[in-house]
Amino acid sequence: MKQAASTSADAAGNIRIESLGVYLPEKILTMEELLSSCRRRPRWDLERITGIRERRVAVGEYAVDLGIQAARRALAMSCYRAEELDVIICSSISKHNRKNEFHLEPASAVRIRAALGAGNARVFDVVNACAGMFTGIYVLRGMIRSGMARRGLVVSGEQNMPLAETAARELRHSFDGQLAALTLGDGGAALVLDRAPDPRSGFHLIELVTGAKHDHYCYSRPSRRGPGGILVTQARGLQRKGNEHFPAYFKRALDASGWTLDDLQHIIPHQVSVRAIENGVRAVSRHLGGALPDITLCSVEHYGNTSTTSHFLAIHDAMRQGRIQDGDNAMLVSGASGIVIAHATYTFDDLPRRYRARLAGES
Repeated sequence: MKQAASTSADAAGNIRIESLGVYLPEKILTMEELLSSCRRRPRWDLERITGIRERRVAVGEYAVDLGIQAARRALAMSCYRAEELDVIICSSISKHNRKNEFHLEPASAVRIRAALGAGNARVFDVVNACAGMFTGIYVLRGMIRSGMARRGLVVSGEQNMPLAETAARELRHSFDGQLAALTLGDGGAALVLDRAPDPRSGFHLIELVTGAKHDHYCYSRPSRRGPGGILVTQARGLQRKGNEHFPAYFKRALDASGWTLDDLQHIIPHQVSVRAIENGVRAVSRHLGGALPDITLCSVEHYGNTSTTSHFLAIHDAMRQGRIQDGDNAMLVSGASGIVIAHATYTFDDLPRRYRARLAGES
């Protein structure tokens, strides 16, 4: 595995999440309902195996719409107005922005800027599989540190369910490569980033590593058997290779941040499945020579795998429930097709308290 990008805290100062916006479609689809829609139902009990009970499904909304709604919610709690944003980066994998259409151009960020009225923002898309929002944060962090921008928005809207619908239509047997698509769900997330007023808070380190020789374990392409795209995953191989490499990079990120496990209040993994997260925790525990504390956040049972947005749905849930408090330290861990391994260490400022106050004001 070769290092692709790494930065740590320096004189340029930390960048923080100034506000967070999450958008979840109203429709809930259970795992049983999705399995019942399969032309050839797999014999596996996927709810037991994955721990995923349900997910959200966009109806009459598309990927860019989910991103716009999340961005509006982020701006609603931000001290900045849309016209004060210097940059908008959209990191959606999903380009399903109209029924039966995929839009690769113009950039989704262009449409989001127009919807928000953020006419002063420079805009572009960044795509890096499920590590897309990490990558967008990494890029915007560099722009703010260099003085190219003062503040900006990283946003993603993921409409993954068309892949699940194709899988339900095309699955041929219980070992079909499209089986993992039945774990997906829809959702949007957006972050406003700026300089952290307190140097003790914000992102201390962001590291992105790519092992490109493993790209065959998970990929997407157009279906050869009908309309739509498909997601092909060798789940066991992907998890095996990930667990071979994740623990060492986890430890390296801790060390580079000057932290030990005792300094962590939260580990926030990519929300693939409950079982995958548990296996990852065991792999890290073996590498470190002792059990991890019970601090891993998991929301995948309610939302499924929402790809790029999954960490921020988990943070939304944990802040809403009071599990994340002001001043808490977190390690964010992402795994993505590529294989991409990403780690970020982060200290929350008063965002959890402000977030709960905003939600209380909406209720």
